[in-house]
Amino acid sequence: FRMNPKAITAPQMFGRMDATGDWYDGIFSHLWRRANKDKSRNIWLICDGPVDAIWIENLNTVLDDNKLLTLANGDRISMS
Repeated sequence: FRMNPKAITAPQMFGRMDATGDWYDGIFSHLWRRANKDKSRNIWLICDGPVDAIWIENLNTVLDDNKLLTLANGDRISMS
């Protein structure tokens, strides 16, 4: 899957919580969950476009030893 993080806002990318507390996945978190379900093959999520310090910081949780994507609603999605 390919996406350009600079073309969307952080809530559109990672997800958002509305006024009632309902969570809505963003594009990246939706693709991450979808890719995580298929354990039979490797799936690449490609962030195409210029590197930006803000969105790369948001992805920092993915780059650490835990290999987890931590969302604002507290969900933690494993990389493997």
